[in-house]
Amino acid sequence: MGPAVPVVLLLLLLGSCQYSFAKKKNLQSVCGRPVYHGRIVGGQAAALGRWPWQVSLQVDQTHICGGSLISDRWVLTAAHCVKTTLYALFYTVWLGSTDVNYSSKGKEYYVSRIVIYPKRDGLLDGDIALLRLSSQVTFTDVILPICLPNASKQHTLPASCWVTGWGQNKEGQYPSTLQEVEVPLVTREACEKLYNPIGTFIPELERVIKEDALCAGDIRDEKDSCKGDSGGPLSCHTDGVWTQIGVVSWGLECGKNLPGVYANVTYYQKWIKTIISRAGGLGGDCTYVTSCSYFLWPSWDPPELALT
Repeated sequence: MGPAVPVVLLLLLLGSCQYSFAKKKNLQSVCGRPVYHGRIVGGQAAALGRWPWQVSLQVDQTHICGGSLISDRWVLTAAHCVKTTLYALFYTVWLGSTDVNYSSKGKEYYVSRIVIYPKRDGLLDGDIALLRLSSQVTFTDVILPICLPNASKQHTLPASCWVTGWGQNKEGQYPSTLQEVEVPLVTREACEKLYNPIGTFIPELERVIKEDALCAGDIRDEKDSCKGDSGGPLSCHTDGVWTQIGVVSWGLECGKNLPGVYANVTYYQKWIKTIISRAGGLGGDCTYVTSCSYFLWPSWDPPELALT
């Protein structure tokens, strides 16, 4: 009977370890909690591990858009970033690296399914899409999901949040290293007045900034998202974790006169949850026709132009 006590203790310890591991694997226990906590202020290179959910959406090993990891199988991006003329497997996502080019530190995953928000009335509406990965993502110190807002909970947002990406900077170049910039949030009413000043005098005009969108950007200091950042996250530190409230969507003259416009993640949260929960019932790749416009910077660049 003597050896029985150590065996029992061992089993208890193993049970405890298994519980701890399962707890760590729970999405809500790991999302929005990067291991790296340093900060680089305004429009500069981001440290590895600072934004572990940041995704580079690529075609033929060339960056076309940003995105964010929201679970071990799903990436959130903008609808205008994906083309219906390409099969899902033409797309790959790059995780775990601040270098947009291939490196030994990064991890590549293939996309197996594309789901675009179906009710799109035009380029500016419903600019959100989900990408299902062909294999499960292994979370590490530099690869973690970001939390999504709870639509049923009232969140107190900070005055400013952070946008990240490999998009065009103010010098007109496309950096190879992930950039980060802190941008103030702009109310939808104030943003509407900036984009649609005549609407104040003609109330019956259709709104430009609708309830499914939000705005952020520092016009004075020219801090903004830009072409190439599309699909990337607008991340806010709220309630002790990083939460994604926006998806980079569109804008005019980056940082010059108007703030950037983002798809409102809270608005689409129910749709996101529905798609992910019903993933097993979806048949094939779900894509819908998208449109592009040349005067807005969200239009998707061909691979050969993306890094010029």
